[in-house]
Formats: sequence, C-alpha cells, structure tokens
Amino acid sequence: MNNPAHAGELVSEWLDGLKEEGQAITITELAERIQVTRPLLSRIINGKAPVTADVALRLHDALGISADLLMRVQSKYSLWIESQKQRPQIQPFFASC
Repeated sequence: MNNPAHAGELVSEWLDGLKEEGQAITITELAERIQVTRPLLSRIINGKAPVTADVALRLHDALGISADLLMRVQSKYSLWIESQKQRPQIQPFFASC
C-alpha cells in the first residue's frame, strides 16, 4: 500500500466538481450546513484531521457522497499512516497461514 488518499481529498474534489458545474459551495457554507466548525472541515479537507463516521454521514446527507466510501478511504489512509510509524515487535499467538 503506497500513500493512499485521505478522505478529505475526495470531499475537496467533490467541491471542485460542483464549482465546475456552477454550483460552488464554500467550506463555510458546507460547515454550516453539516453543523461542524469551519476549522474542523478545513482540517479534514486539507488532510489534517480524519473523516469520522459522524462527519461522513453528515457529508452524505448534504452532498450525497457515499459515507461508506469516505470511511473506506479514511481507513486505508489511517492504516497506512500508522504502518509508517515505529511500532513494538509483537509476537503472534498463532503461526500465520
């Protein structure tokens, strides 16, 4: 797995697509609509904060973005980030198949 996308990138691309279609939505407008703070939404879109299940559902309700897709993308990103960190050596209970 090589540096997967952060789920916020999908939200950013979705907003860019709406802008190209003449239906621009600002981060402030979206934050107000989904009832989160603008700084939080900005951090998510810029890949500095994770998309939580709650936010994924709110984005789905407001924009129609698949909450399941956002969570799968976020999960892959989060696992990749953690895999890049120094971790203790863990001895398995069972041999791998």
